[in-house]
Amino acid sequence: MDTLPPLWVILLVLYGLSFLITLIEQSTVVANDSRLKRLSDEGDKRASTLIGFLNGHSRLMMASARFFSTVITAAAGAVSALYMSWFAAALPVANWLLYAAAVLVAAVLYLIVGVFVPKGIAGKYPEKLALALAPVTRFMTYVGTPFVSLPGVLSELLLKAFGIRLSEDAEDVTEEEIRMMVDIGSESGAIDDDEKEMIHNIFEMDDKPVEDIMTHRTDAVILWMEDGADEWEKIINETNHTRYPVCGDAIDDVLGIINSRDFYRLMLKDRNADLKTILREPYYVPETIKADEMFSRMQDKNAHFAIVLDEYGGFQGIVTQEDLIEEIVGELHSEYDEPEKDIDIYKIPGFDNMWRIDGGAEIEDVEEELGIEIPDDEYNTFAGLILDVLGAVPADGDTPELTFGRMNIKVTRVNEHRIEEAVVTLADEKTKDETEDETPEK
Repeated sequence: MDTLPPLWVILLVLYGLSFLITLIEQSTVVANDSRLKRLSDEGDKRASTLIGFLNGHSRLMMASARFFSTVITAAAGAVSALYMSWFAAALPVANWLLYAAAVLVAAVLYLIVGVFVPKGIAGKYPEKLALALAPVTRFMTYVGTPFVSLPGVLSELLLKAFGIRLSEDAEDVTEEEIRMMVDIGSESGAIDDDEKEMIHNIFEMDDKPVEDIMTHRTDAVILWMEDGADEWEKIINETNHTRYPVCGDAIDDVLGIINSRDFYRLMLKDRNADLKTILREPYYVPETIKADEMFSRMQDKNAHFAIVLDEYGGFQGIVTQEDLIEEIVGELHSEYDEPEKDIDIYKIPGFDNMWRIDGGAEIEDVEEELGIEIPDDEYNTFAGLILDVLGAVPADGDTPELTFGRMNIKVTRVNEHRIEEAVVTLADEKTKDETEDETPEK
């Protein structure tokens, strides 16, 4: 017994091995395949060897790493218990406390030395570490294969007994796993922040109804059949859109869609021609359809423009392929788009508690900018909140004033029965409480 190394030395060796195995596993998983392939193409033999090894042994490598990690963790726990039992012999009264401390200390040290630190290092330099540790990775896999092969066969037989075939499901990856890998890649620098955001946006498409993306009919540019070619030409020149919905006697009476190129071709031939001849059949979609399904349908039908209908068949808004693409990649601008001049929420200079807010500003943006909480209700925009509080639609030119929570709101612009702008003064909590206390009793 005197020839055995001290227990603390054995612990250091075990935690060092745990550090190494986690470093191997994490760096190999996070390493960018395209970068390794590029290094291989440039003549790096280590990269070529590693790629060839992982192509045929990646599952065995992961299983071997998990096996050795489990063995080391169990051994470290046993050694920690033995180490603390030596103190327990000297202090028998505190036996149970010392054993509990041994478990806690072992767990904390394992998480720090065996998990968090090596994962952080591997995430920072994945390719360099994967290449440097490639010989150790192969050695670990070959040594561990006999120990993981038999449990693997037994596990597969047991899964078959439950009707599960490992070979069919082994390569399945869930959405959450992909998101996690993207986050790890972003932290390590392998994936840019813009790329990370686009990948997450793609996954969110299947949860987003098209009504959250569409341009509402009140904001859409509509051509009316009764206006004629001259008015159409004026509107098209001013707005520079490619396609427009055309309505008849009412806004729900959608007659068709026109392409501005078709319109100008017709005008060059005959300005007095019947405009109905260039109308195209509208593509209708329900407002509840999800964005990803909408995108797939528009691709299948080669439709670039869709009319969104509510449950009663009424015209709710329009959606274009560009709108759907923007949900993934962000705002797109053409050479005809004017620079953004207006800001939905603008802090008025010289005042610490006063903002100009557009009616179309999102409630979430108002909450974030003003640092307040607004109860979740049926409205999505600031104009919707004002209408909900007023209980009526103000007439054009009216400037009603109202109070909602800490916000003192004065509507400053109403156009065509739409609240376009308001000025908000935010009362502090103390002023609000004093005002409520001074309210006379009835």
